[in-house]
Amino acid sequence: NLLGDDTDKSKNSTDFLQSKMETALPGLKVNTQNVPFKTRLSRSTAGNFDMVLSIWGADFADPVSSLDIFTSNNGQNNGKWKSAKFDQLIAAAKGKDANDPAKRWNDLQQAQLTLLKDQGIAPVYQQAVPFLVNSKVKGLVVNTAGVTNNFKNAYIAK
Repeated sequence: NLLGDDTDKSKNSTDFLQSKMETALPGLKVNTQNVPFKTRLSRSTAGNFDMVLSIWGADFADPVSSLDIFTSNNGQNNGKWKSAKFDQLIAAAKGKDANDPAKRWNDLQQAQLTLLKDQGIAPVYQQAVPFLVNSKVKGLVVNTAGVTNNFKNAYIAK
């Protein structure tokens, strides 16, 4: 069973994944369950799923915002994946290596590689929204997390 939201985007994604998995693994039967967001969220939190299509947006512009949720005791780790190595790397990145950018970056890279190698998660896609800004607009800050555009110091050049 593949759990997802009842939005058009999620339905398209679960249908696509269902088709690809059933084609790649003959004999596999994937049932899609597209339910309202709150239902998907409560089922995910309760661990009531085989596979779940979910989305995560960083709370702040740092890789640890996305990686930390997969530590063993994190309440957002709905799949209950555990890795002592991963936990140690995240703890080091947030603790002893926090003031050494090179060591911290290496910790985060190794943590991500561990997560992906163990397939604690299987990233499907990264959402993006393209937009155009007139070249005369100066001082616009585009954030990678939180509020997208900060117009506080923006102005139009003549």
